[in-house]
Amino acid sequence: MTTVLEQVNRQAVTDLAASPASIEGAAEVPALLVEHLTKRFLVGRKRKPVIAVNDVSLRIRRGEIYGILGANGSGKSTLIRLFSTLLTLDSGRVEVFGHDVQREEMTVKRVINRVSVDAAFFKKLSPHENLSYAARLYGMDARPAKAEAIRILARLGIGESRLGRPLEQMSRGMQQKVAIARALLTSPTLLLLDEPTTGLDPRSKLDVQTFIEEMRDTHDATIVLTTWPRTPPTVSRP
Repeated sequence: MTTVLEQVNRQAVTDLAASPASIEGAAEVPALLVEHLTKRFLVGRKRKPVIAVNDVSLRIRRGEIYGILGANGSGKSTLIRLFSTLLTLDSGRVEVFGHDVQREEMTVKRVINRVSVDAAFFKKLSPHENLSYAARLYGMDARPAKAEAIRILARLGIGESRLGRPLEQMSRGMQQKVAIARALLTSPTLLLLDEPTTGLDPRSKLDVQTFIEEMRDTHDATIVLTTWPRTPPTVSRP
């Protein structure tokens, strides 16, 4: 797998007492721990095994913005799906705040959220309606959820004049912003972003990058994102 994993301005870990892993020695529990992770897929009529992720290990501290860089087909999206419990591991181990993604799947799902390049929506509904539906699924109170949804959408450049417009009438870039807003609405402790700025213009990319930093600083979030090497985002470590 083609990735670049080197440290740039490592972000300090703070407020460890509030960690989702309420266990002794929580200060040593990483936000994401990956050890010797391997994933294979069987393709074609002969079910030939193809290695998508090969013996990947990494350790991400709480509060970091961590970038995984690689070209198309290098395994970035597969990694995100493995981290978010959408795929099973062939071998290795993945833990989110000390919780094993396979044995403690529901616990892990409560502290993460994910944005992918192929995010699913109710296209006939508006951005506000899509976010309201997501808020209900997560058990959020309707009134504060509505206010927070409007705030996040506005911060990403989607004003009130567009809140009622069906998503199917919006550009690919605007839909991607709504996907990011939906993930941020739940204030996840670990946010997984699979090429989050795909389809966005330069100004919108800057808005998203700035908001990701704000999310880290104001919500004590850890962010893992994938991107192309030629367009590196603002990260603590790529």
